[in-house]
Amino acid sequence: MFKLRNYQQETVDKVYQSMRNGHKSIMVQQPPRTGKTVIMADIARRATAKGNRITSIVHPQDIIEQAIHTFKDHDAHINLAHIGMVQTFTRHVDKLKPPAIIFVDEAHHALAATYRRILDSFPKAYKLLFTATPYRLNGKGFTDIADDLILGKSVPWLIEHHFLAPVDYYAPSQID
Repeated sequence: MFKLRNYQQETVDKVYQSMRNGHKSIMVQQPPRTGKTVIMADIARRATAKGNRITSIVHPQDIIEQAIHTFKDHDAHINLAHIGMVQTFTRHVDKLKPPAIIFVDEAHHALAATYRRILDSFPKAYKLLFTATPYRLNGKGFTDIADDLILGKSVPWLIEHHFLAPVDYYAPSQID
C-alpha cells in the first residue's frame, strides 16, 4: 500500500480531527505540488472501504484521468466514486447518488453557482475543499461554504525538508 509523506499524513489526521470536532465543510490548504490529490485519494480509500460513496469535483478536464488513476492507485473503490468536472455534475446533480464525502479540487472556485448547486444538494455530505490559495481577490473569505480551515505546511518548510525544490524568482524592481 502507498505510504503518505509525513506532512500529507498530518493533513489527513487534521481533516479527521476536524470531522470529529463537528465540522462538515472543511477547506484544506496545501501548496502546489504537495499532493492534494494523494491526500484526497487516501481519504477516499478509507471512505469507500466502509462502503461510502464519494464525489470528486476536479478542475480542469485534463485532471480527471489523473485523479481516477491516483484514486485507483491508492485502493479507493472506484465503483463507489464519481469523479468529474463541475459542469457535468451540475447538469446531472439530481441523478447523482448521495455521497458521504464531496471533494472539491481548486476549491477557491467553490463559491460559483455551479459548485454551490452541487454542494447544497447534499447537505448530509462532508465537503472537503482543497486549494493552494484559500483567499479571494475581493478580500472576502469562504465562510459561506467552509466551517473550518486546515493549513498545510509552508513552502519554506517544504523546501527546507526537501519536499519541494528551492526556487529562484525574478520580478521587475518596481511594479505599478
